[in-house]
Amino acid sequence: MTPSDVTLAGISYRSYHVWQRNRDVFKRLWRAELVPPVIEPVFFILAMGLGLGAYVELEGKQDYIQFLVPGMLAIFPMFAAIGECLWGAFFRMNRQGTYHAIISTPVSVEDLTGGEILWGATRMAMSTVFILAIVAIFSPVYDLYRSPLILLVPFVALGAGITFSAVTLWYTAMAPSINSLNYFFTLFITPTFWFGGAFFPPDKLPEGIRVAAWFIPTTHLVNVYRGLVEGEPRWSHLGDLAWLAVVGAVFTYVTVAAMRRRLIT
Repeated sequence: MTPSDVTLAGISYRSYHVWQRNRDVFKRLWRAELVPPVIEPVFFILAMGLGLGAYVELEGKQDYIQFLVPGMLAIFPMFAAIGECLWGAFFRMNRQGTYHAIISTPVSVEDLTGGEILWGATRMAMSTVFILAIVAIFSPVYDLYRSPLILLVPFVALGAGITFSAVTLWYTAMAPSINSLNYFFTLFITPTFWFGGAFFPPDKLPEGIRVAAWFIPTTHLVNVYRGLVEGEPRWSHLGDLAWLAVVGAVFTYVTVAAMRRRLIT
């Protein structure tokens, strides 16, 4: 069996070359790309953790800023993956002609899709590392690093990044125009941001909304992060990881099909 025979959803080793292309572009633009993942978490900690946190009392005498850290690690890196596979992917697909140029080579649509998803996941992991560095600055004063298990967070982010990237790229492949991308914020990002457990426990929500929130990938990612940051992993977190893997696998398959329809038929 040759390397070209080994595929997953038709995705082969050639997806690495798509990932490599995006990496090389990022290396040219990294200075501009570095500002948001560094500055936004600082503002978030100051405004939400220290500002709003002064008025919030939690059970167990936990400071609100400590409660926010796992949610911040899930929410902000998610935007990095979504940005690559929404706006970035749309322009590469429809405005720059990058995708059509790539599939005119031995790289297939499946490989292109896999490479884009992997690059989105990489961006999410990179953003997670940046935020962990910011959290480390505040940690000596506010005790935000309470377990060495927090070092596992970037690895979880890489896997979760595949899920968020696949969902986002699927929508991008279906979007008829650039204006349609705004609906993704309304239908996916907004409920993910507010109901994913980043700012308050989902079990405080009304029952119907709580059930709907269970299906949001961020809910499960925040659960896992809370266990790692607080040093209290639970067996239920394996179920959270399993759900993220299922969503990622399903949307990888449907995204491959959507990209094939968009680029070939």
